[in-house]
Amino acid sequence: MRYGLDGENHLQAPTDESNPYFSFDPARCILCSRCVRACEEIQGTFALTIAGRGFGSRVAAGQDESFMASDCVSCGACVQACPTATLQEKSVIELGQPEHSVITTCAYCGVGCSFKAELRGGTVVRMTPHKDGKANRGHSCVKGRFAFGYATHRDRITTPLVARAHRPAVARGVVGGGHRVRGHAPARDPARVRPQQHRRDHLLALHQRGNLAGAEAGARGLPQQQRRHLRARVPFATGYGLKTTLGESAGTQAFDSVDDADVIIVMGANPTDAHPVFASRLKRRLRAGAQLIVVDPRRIELVSSPHIRAAHTCSCVPAPTSRS
Repeated sequence: MRYGLDGENHLQAPTDESNPYFSFDPARCILCSRCVRACEEIQGTFALTIAGRGFGSRVAAGQDESFMASDCVSCGACVQACPTATLQEKSVIELGQPEHSVITTCAYCGVGCSFKAELRGGTVVRMTPHKDGKANRGHSCVKGRFAFGYATHRDRITTPLVARAHRPAVARGVVGGGHRVRGHAPARDPARVRPQQHRRDHLLALHQRGNLAGAEAGARGLPQQQRRHLRARVPFATGYGLKTTLGESAGTQAFDSVDDADVIIVMGANPTDAHPVFASRLKRRLRAGAQLIVVDPRRIELVSSPHIRAAHTCSCVPAPTSRS
């Protein structure tokens, strides 16, 4: 039995195309609220809600605004949770459904989120967070989820390049005529040997000038033998403190440990900007009752934001001294 289209319906509801990565077609929405729950429980942005009553109920972003005008951060959690084509990636609309996928790791930040790169032929159609990813547990940020255009960008370097010697442009770090195309094998050995030789020469020069301490300004500038000891990307002083107190200079906990923490200290870091996927898990734990201490001269978002407020903050700014 067909009911026809003569009765009241939502087929004429306008599609929201404001977001550059996905579209929102309310005519296809079944009001399952999965997108609303994903935004609240996974991402913690609370950008979506169910507005209206009865037959007029609808998914609304912000204060009944467009997605881009709301607090939406384009993490894609709502898109992944949507069981219909209400929320759909624009890349899928343009390129079609993917044919196969491969597991990969996002390289934008140090969280190490796992993704399924879904392809149509050799073209990436979309990046779907891998549910078994140990770091992200099926979640993502806007970069990992949607910023995959570099994979097919015309400026992407796909062949190993070796710098020509004694070129001023190369010394200044300018990529151009100072490089020649080489195969993978010829490029691999210089890439391994030359940095080691450069470090030895640099340390020798510093030693001769009596300025060897300059080589130990940070963990990234240390000789390779010492840098192996600092497996975490932390300043030398931080690594020394961790080694002295905990016996290990690298991170001592997995991301999952935040789910069991009662007190969390964020010192000199801005997770919501630098590591947003971990920040989502952190905020979820804070909403569950954990206490937060922020030690930072900046007023980062975690100090005070919707649904999140630090219990204690320390700006680390020394008080001005009075002059007699």
